Amino acid sequence: MSHPSKRLSELINSLSLNINSFSKECGYPSSATIWRIIEQKKKPSNPTINKICERFPQVNREWLLTGYGEMFTTQQTDYSEDLTVTAKQVIDTIVPKMLKVGLVEKAESLIAKLEENLSNFEFISEAIVINSKRLKSIYISEEFRGLVSYTRYITVQKS
Repeated sequence: MSHPSKRLSELINSLSLNINSFSKECGYPSSATIWRIIEQKKKPSNPTINKICERFPQVNREWLLTGYGEMFTTQQTDYSEDLTVTAKQVIDTIVPKMLKVGLVEKAESLIAKLEENLSNFEFISEAIVINSKRLKSIYISEEFRGLVSYTRYITVQKS
């Protein structure tokens, strides 16, 4: 059999807690009591065992005291009892709205349209770059300059 302090440490790990959060869950203002039991390999007192078993009713008291039996009295634990009223209300309100029929399909459709628009935007951006390069090369060319000069000359002659 393992030492009671070792079993307490195993229990804390199984509950996915640390010493500080476990202590607070059990109603201790600090983690000193639980820390002392684990680090100094002390045997938990009856009041400590009572606090643990009251807060975590799924814990097998016999296992915690002696090491006999299983850590938990039941395989499945209903953690909904651990939720505060406010958290449960939030979950009960938000989850059904998240799971509305057709919401996922609408989101996927919207994403597809956005992807198409992005693709079109990228194509247009590339076309603008290409055309601006073409316009710049035309403007720089001798032929264009000559055409501009001729147009000015004709305009002045007509006036």
